[in-house]
Amino acid sequence: MQLRGPKFTLEPPAKAQFSNSSGTAIPCAADGRPIPVITWMKNEGQVIQDILGLRHVRHDGSLVFSPFSPDEYRADIHAATYRCVASNSVGAIASRDVNVRASEYMAFLPCKEDKKGSSVY
Repeated sequence: MQLRGPKFTLEPPAKAQFSNSSGTAIPCAADGRPIPVITWMKNEGQVIQDILGLRHVRHDGSLVFSPFSPDEYRADIHAATYRCVASNSVGAIASRDVNVRASEYMAFLPCKEDKKGSSVY
């Protein structure tokens, strides 16, 4: 078996924008021998931990942001910069920065007009 350092087969995008009502998954995958382990880091260099109901890393290496209510918004999670890191015994590679931005979904009611032409909500 020939050893090979990690090489991205699916590098995450530079930006990930999503609404709190939908959540999102940011893909990251790499190949190598031995098979690389995928971890995600914050821009400051710290390895992220799963946060129940808000953020976790799937077995396929994707970073998942779950849908959340507006009162669960956290800037350190939902408005942050992340990097995917693929590593094995040969070496490690890091992706470009991924700027994550979550926004609050706002439902708007349609505006109706009464018989005189003024707006009614």
